[in-house]
This record gives sequence, C-alpha cells and structure tokens, in this order.
Amino acid sequence: MVIRKESTRSNFLREVNLFEGLDNKVINQIFRLGLVQNFKKGDLIIREGQHGGNLHILINGKAEVWKSGPKGKGKGQQLAKLQRGSVFGEMSVFDGAPYSASVRALEDCDIHIIRGSDFESFLQDNPPAAYGIFRTLLSSISNRLRRTNLALSVMESGK
Repeated sequence: MVIRKESTRSNFLREVNLFEGLDNKVINQIFRLGLVQNFKKGDLIIREGQHGGNLHILINGKAEVWKSGPKGKGKGQQLAKLQRGSVFGEMSVFDGAPYSASVRALEDCDIHIIRGSDFESFLQDNPPAAYGIFRTLLSSISNRLRRTNLALSVMESGK
C-alpha cells in the first residue's frame, strides 16, 4: 500500500454525489484535506469492527462491502459493490462508532481518505457547503435504510 499526497487530481470529487453542487474552490479545499492511498486487488481497505472515523472516496478501481456472518456460521454476505465516486466510512465520521462492515478491493484501487476530524473542522468552517453535504448524506443514508427495511420485510414474508 502506497500513500501519496496529490494536488492535481481533485477532478474526481466533482463526480462524487456527496459533493454535488459545490464550487471548484470548495472541491479543491476538500481534496487538500486528504491523502490518496493505493490498494491492490484483495487488500482489505477497512475492517468491520475497526476503529472508524475516516471518510473514504473511491477514485478508481472496484471494491466490495461485506458483512461478517455470525461467528462459526458462514462467511458473511456482500452488501454492495463500489466504483469510482463511491463514498464509504462516512457514518463513523459522525457517530464515532467502529466500521459496521468491511471493504475489500476487487481490483487495484486508489482511495482518497480524509480524516474525520479534518472533515468535521472543514464543515464547521464552511456552513453553506456543510448544509449541502449533510442534505445529500442524509438522503443517502435514508435510502440505504429504506432498502434494508425492504429486504428485511421480504425475508420475513418468506418465512
């Protein structure tokens, strides 16, 4: 795994739903908050239960989100596939809880990682940007919760 600071690749953030509608100056500020980390196919990017707090944005490559099964009962379940522009780890930035799932590289990946404390400071210093980001974040989390509720209701109706 290689870590590098880059100043010329902030363009990908314009494709990230979380930052939709933000101007170039704000996008560049957000980019400068983080580092780019490279992961090889098969590498674990984040581990379920690991102390969280970082915002991750997939620049290129593909990854999968998976949840472990109960100890001794199966190997877990894939929850989602991630591609360019996908954001993960965001819940732990705001609730301080450990990561709720693992993310593994399906291909070689470049991930832009922003420390949660840096992201929170940025949001506090930039209320207009914070409003747009929080609105998009709440919408995204609400959609995930609705999909989870639907999946659970389908599972229960099949019993």
